[in-house]
Amino acid sequence: MAGPLLPASASAEDAATASICGMAAASQYESGYAGFGRELSRIDPAIAIPACEEAVKAAPDAVASQAWLARALLADGQTDAALPLLETAVAGDSPLGRQLLADVLFGDLGYVATADDVRALEVLRPAAEAGFAPAQLSLGFAYDMGRGVAEDDAIAASWYMRAAQQGEARSASNLGYLYHGGAGVELDYAQAMFWYQKGADKGDVVGIYGVGQLYEFGQGVELDYVKAAEQFQRGAEMGDSYSQNDLGYLYETGQGVSEDAVEAARYYQMAADQGYALASANLGQLYSTGRGVERDFDRAFELYSYAHDQGEVGGTVGLAQAYLYGEGVPVDLETARSFAEQAADAGASYGQSTLGAIYADGSGVARDFNRAIELFDLAAAQGNDYAAGRAAEVRAEQTCGLIAATRYETGFEVSGVELERIDADTAIPVCEKAVALDAASLENKAWYARTLIAAGRQSEAVPLLEEAADGEFIPAKALLADLLLWGHGVDENPARAVTLYRSAVEHDFPPAEFGLGVAYQNGRGVPADPVLAAKWYGLAAKHGIAMAADRLADLDRGTVEPQIGPMRAGPRS
Repeated sequence: MAGPLLPASASAEDAATASICGMAAASQYESGYAGFGRELSRIDPAIAIPACEEAVKAAPDAVASQAWLARALLADGQTDAALPLLETAVAGDSPLGRQLLADVLFGDLGYVATADDVRALEVLRPAAEAGFAPAQLSLGFAYDMGRGVAEDDAIAASWYMRAAQQGEARSASNLGYLYHGGAGVELDYAQAMFWYQKGADKGDVVGIYGVGQLYEFGQGVELDYVKAAEQFQRGAEMGDSYSQNDLGYLYETGQGVSEDAVEAARYYQMAADQGYALASANLGQLYSTGRGVERDFDRAFELYSYAHDQGEVGGTVGLAQAYLYGEGVPVDLETARSFAEQAADAGASYGQSTLGAIYADGSGVARDFNRAIELFDLAAAQGNDYAAGRAAEVRAEQTCGLIAATRYETGFEVSGVELERIDADTAIPVCEKAVALDAASLENKAWYARTLIAAGRQSEAVPLLEEAADGEFIPAKALLADLLLWGHGVDENPARAVTLYRSAVEHDFPPAEFGLGVAYQNGRGVPADPVLAAKWYGLAAKHGIAMAADRLADLDRGTVEPQIGPMRAGPRS
């Protein structure tokens, strides 16, 4: 199919000159150069360019020499200089010339203003159909990525197979990738390993990385982190950013290698320096936590932002957490939720768990246990252990809240219960479990305390309420004030009770308004003042506390009775 290497009239000296050019710049898939040709990346332009310039000068009509000179120029980054030579080689029907010009037109071998996927395919197809393996690889990749043609993994696989059967390493690796994901072929880990290994045996980094991934996840082979690390190490040393990132992850987690956050950061940095967005996100996480590097929220935010801008969802999750906790930027709960929603919608487990935490904790949104549990369950199904733990915590908290929270708390406006209606025998073990699962939850502590008070165990409730009140959980302040006002389970301290009530009413908590009404009605911690008592009872009644209206009626009748309110502590002990 290709034009003659040399015209029939060429001298032996011209033939020798052409041979030297071929040895310096030919592909191993050209006739006569199997075992002698070299990959584009292995061409030495300083040797190949002058040798091939001599060959073209000696035989201007020899398309092979023109294609080789173009290849040497491409290896040197001289795309514009190579183009006219490639056009001439294509006119002479050189398979190598066709493959190289197509790759230039695809934009794979340097920028050109004339990039044209459609023409690239027109130029490329005859060379692929003639059996030139590099052209078959390029055509397979065009179908794989939908370049100039509708994406079709099955057709891509067929072209990769043709090239791989000729020993073309990247085609073998790409075919392994299709089998690995079941794209265009039936998912088959054994076939994936077979073809990845073919590529890896010839030093192709895609194959090396693929073999490592199969060992890392135990797909088609027994899970073996040591073997995975060996493959990633090999790929990393060849400069493969994917291998560098995965090797960094193994060092971060101590799988197959000794745990070493410093080494993890080093490999993540190598990959990030090549623009690999996932590595940037992973490195950002190390800077955020100070593992292997000095803690630096600003640097973490910078890395997360880059990764997010490149479409890497790990960066999006990082930004959500940065805005949620004010790391590198001021706290912005609305922006945090926006990023978390983006990540969750993309199916990222840590995006789902971050958004779940936002709903579980009521961070900038109304608390929504059902939505939180839904998100945590989605994340847990992907192996997110944090989400699995939080799902259990929130389920327990929701159950405890449903049987022990007041109706004045967000999310419990309908289901909240009055203290005297709590079934202590049922509620105590439920809320005790909730506290055990999530000891940091102030809500759980306050609700557990309510169940204990309902059982007449006020003294056991006091430490729980103290802790929750210190954490600024408003219902706990009001309930603790109820106990202090009359000395139930704790020494009387009406003055402190009033202080706690005042703190709670600043947050418009109706039971605290009622408590102040009781204090002023009965002169507990403040001088008795029916006018102020009426003021606070009036506010409490306006906010839905029916008993406050009764107290107003008592004031009108001149009746003064000690009343503790909707969270009353029960009989004096």
